[in-house]
Amino acid sequence: MNVANLDRDFLSEFRKQAQSEHLVSTFSHLVLVPVRRSSWWAFRAKNQQPVKSNWRSCADTLSRAMEFRFDLNELFKQPIVEVGNTLIPPGFTGDKRALWDVQSKMSQIVNAIGEASAHAQGLSKPITTADRLRNSEYKLYLLMDPTANNGKGAVTGMLKTGTKGLYVFDRNGQHYQVSPQCVLDFYIHESRQRTGLGRRLFEHMLQRQQIEPEKMAIDRPSDKFLGFLSKHYGLNAPVKQMNNYVVYDGFFPKTHETPAHVDVDKSNPVTQKQSANGLQQGGNSILPSQTYGRYGAAHRPCSMGQIIHNDSAVVHRNKEPTGPQIASQ
Repeated sequence: MNVANLDRDFLSEFRKQAQSEHLVSTFSHLVLVPVRRSSWWAFRAKNQQPVKSNWRSCADTLSRAMEFRFDLNELFKQPIVEVGNTLIPPGFTGDKRALWDVQSKMSQIVNAIGEASAHAQGLSKPITTADRLRNSEYKLYLLMDPTANNGKGAVTGMLKTGTKGLYVFDRNGQHYQVSPQCVLDFYIHESRQRTGLGRRLFEHMLQRQQIEPEKMAIDRPSDKFLGFLSKHYGLNAPVKQMNNYVVYDGFFPKTHETPAHVDVDKSNPVTQKQSANGLQQGGNSILPSQTYGRYGAAHRPCSMGQIIHNDSAVVHRNKEPTGPQIASQ
């Protein structure tokens, strides 16, 4: 008996009904394969004959979503590996044919766990795919269990980080132009959550990048992730941004180090002062204005930019006289 394109909500209801009615399951050896559509799952029954088995064995099989037909221990030499845009795991050696085979398998792994992460977060499409990773400078950390799947291994978690150019606001409305390290995607398989794997993976990333968690910006964090940061790192009261990122108070410089307002010209990076998370701060970071060429002329203030950056147009009103001035004695 073959079953295709079952919605996971329907599967959950079917599971409850099967448990209550003690049905004789014909799906005791189902294989869960994520497909391109994030909300749909394809299933194939290996055994076509009715098998008298309880639903627990079927549910255990369904829970192993990150298992693959090939041996993961041949790809990953360590429990946590870092993969970049080459899609080549650390320690790989081989000829071109072996390289293509490894990259093909890595693409399957990245796409599968990206689909699972998107489904867990309720996203319409995955934000982590092999194609996107190839065309970026992001870092993907994969966590695996080498003993699962009869010794072939299974991927149990994923964490993606990268640098983003952002405008962020603190609690006082002060804005900063930053280029911090960001947490872009974080997922632990449902069958392995609340076992310490999430913190193990996150700690590995922090050590590799030599950064503190409060210095990172987080893209669209789920409630689970916010609870994770609160529990393990004491990060509470997040500062939510208009661009769907979340930062914490430790992300910003201290009050006495914060200027009233700094607009930094990126054309001269030598004069910019940046902290570890890319904050452009300090009064000395303001560049002298151009006094020659087309940039030397006075420019009208951008009202839209003032609205976005919470800046007053009155302060920057052009003070240059536009007509004859009469001085009263």
